[in-house]
Amino acid sequence: MQQLLKKIYVIIQKSTAENNSIVVYQSLDLLKLAFGYGLVRSNESTRLMAVGIAALRSKNYDTASFVLDTFRPLVRQLPASDNCIAIDQLTLIGVLAMKQKQNFLTAKVVECIFFIMEQTDVAVDRKVLVSAIKALKVIGVLGLRRRDAALFREITIRLSSWLIANPRTDDITEEIASMLTAWLHRIVWLDEGFLFVIITDFTFSLLEAQVLSAKGVELIVEEWGSIAASASLNPRSPMAGFLLEFLFKIASVQNTDKQWNKVVDIAGRVAKLAVSRRGLIDAFMVLHPLLEIGKDLLWAQLQCMEAADVSRQQLLYRVIRECLIVLTYAARQDLLGSTGESIISIYEHWRSRPECISNQKTLKKYCQLLLLFWLKNKRKSKKEMAGVASFIDPILFSSRERQRLGI
Repeated sequence: MQQLLKKIYVIIQKSTAENNSIVVYQSLDLLKLAFGYGLVRSNESTRLMAVGIAALRSKNYDTASFVLDTFRPLVRQLPASDNCIAIDQLTLIGVLAMKQKQNFLTAKVVECIFFIMEQTDVAVDRKVLVSAIKALKVIGVLGLRRRDAALFREITIRLSSWLIANPRTDDITEEIASMLTAWLHRIVWLDEGFLFVIITDFTFSLLEAQVLSAKGVELIVEEWGSIAASASLNPRSPMAGFLLEFLFKIASVQNTDKQWNKVVDIAGRVAKLAVSRRGLIDAFMVLHPLLEIGKDLLWAQLQCMEAADVSRQQLLYRVIRECLIVLTYAARQDLLGSTGESIISIYEHWRSRPECISNQKTLKKYCQLLLLFWLKNKRKSKKEMAGVASFIDPILFSSRERQRLGI
């Protein structure tokens, strides 16, 4: 067996050097046949990878494609411990193919990696799955760097299908979260909205299918909140607002007090950072998700006043408190303004934004609620009261609503 395989590789090497493609293809077919019969040595994937790398470096892309086809019968014969090595070799070929703008070859590498995952026992071979996730992370980042939306979409669709079909993946949830975060970093840097939609759709499908453990979701929320903070520093990018909206979507799916409080805290922190750099009005779209969730919570509470949801009401108070912290900070930045004036200013800007079309009465009700809570918590000077009196006259809340909401 050793001698036979060695001779086949020698023929491939010599035929490649002589540019005899017919003999190269025949030799690779013979190699596939040998692998099919179980003639495999240790480190066989490394030898095969060397042939693929040599073909790529000589820009013989048809030969490289044949080499990738040869990986399939090889993988079927490899022990589980060697599959990690095979994935590493495939990743090297994929990276080199991407650098040479050979997207077709990169797609074949991805196909081979998924083929290995499909041959893997999920309950046993964690190392293989971790290697596969890391390989897809690297290839995905390179694909995003070249704005290859087709490749990135294909990876997310295939990976989503596999993860949902193999739910026993709690032990690789941290690697999945790390992969998603690496992809998001690149997407935010590129500032590409259509790529952002792809990754959020992919992530949300995993959340709905409960593929990610609670720890994995916490990692995503924390890391993506940090990315949102970085994105908020770019005044021309809407990514910070998009990210905060998605984090609130995650919180609504998880629907736990811990998750809600975490996301509200992140949204307030990011909004405050944006206000500190750009001012309240210029940072409005970063603050908007927090305002919008507060408005929606208020509307939900007013629709069920006979049996108010206590936990949701407490969440509403938490959102109001965070909004007031940001608006008070904005007023202090202005020096001459007050929190009340910031609330009125944000209302006027909110209702004028065409992308934030909403029921005007509900919008004003929420801003009045912010103002009433601000007036309730501290004694105000006559000057402060004079500036906001007209905004709360008339009050849009009935006496019963005011009593229930504590205003």
